[in-house]
Amino acid sequence: MNNKKISLFSKKMIRHILVSGLLEFGPVIVFLVSFEYLRPYEATILLMIATILSTLTTFQLHKRIPYVALYVATITIIFGYMTLHFHKIKFIQMRDTLYDTTAALTLIVGIMVNIPFLRIAFNQVVPMTDRAWNKLTYLWIGYFIVMALSNEVVRRLFSLSDWFTFKGWSVFLTAVFGITALYLSYEPAKSDNRSHEEKV
Repeated sequence: MNNKKISLFSKKMIRHILVSGLLEFGPVIVFLVSFEYLRPYEATILLMIATILSTLTTFQLHKRIPYVALYVATITIIFGYMTLHFHKIKFIQMRDTLYDTTAALTLIVGIMVNIPFLRIAFNQVVPMTDRAWNKLTYLWIGYFIVMALSNEVVRRLFSLSDWFTFKGWSVFLTAVFGITALYLSYEPAKSDNRSHEEKV
């Protein structure tokens, strides 16, 4: 591992990854754990509550509107309500497909109109070159497409218990993929290089 890669995993970055991971995956973990002890519909209610709390916490930490978290909260509430109202668990399962699909489409549109959404969202935390952000964007597009297709296959062809198992593994895989993709794409911006050299 070279110095550029080492500088990526600074204390600030590790703290950001841990906090962001807890806020993003916390509601899903609550959902998965509650499924072991409660009925699916009760677990759905807990998912909705935990997602709202996570969104509010994100807003308090960053002091700005967390658009991604707000979108996740919106579709969770909508599909959660449909799950409870129609008493069909498939709606909360479809939420994941919708999220992954819209995330991939958003990044694709961003590339087409030259708006680097990932860089806009995270460049203050991880300053990188445009080439690095483009590479990371393509990696996430591929991952979101794979996850959307996988979720539909598991949802349609396997049992609810199997889907929950898949959901648990997807949390782990997303975390591993996110760190790996960032590591492979990372190219420090010029200002990051200068600050690193000054510290050395």
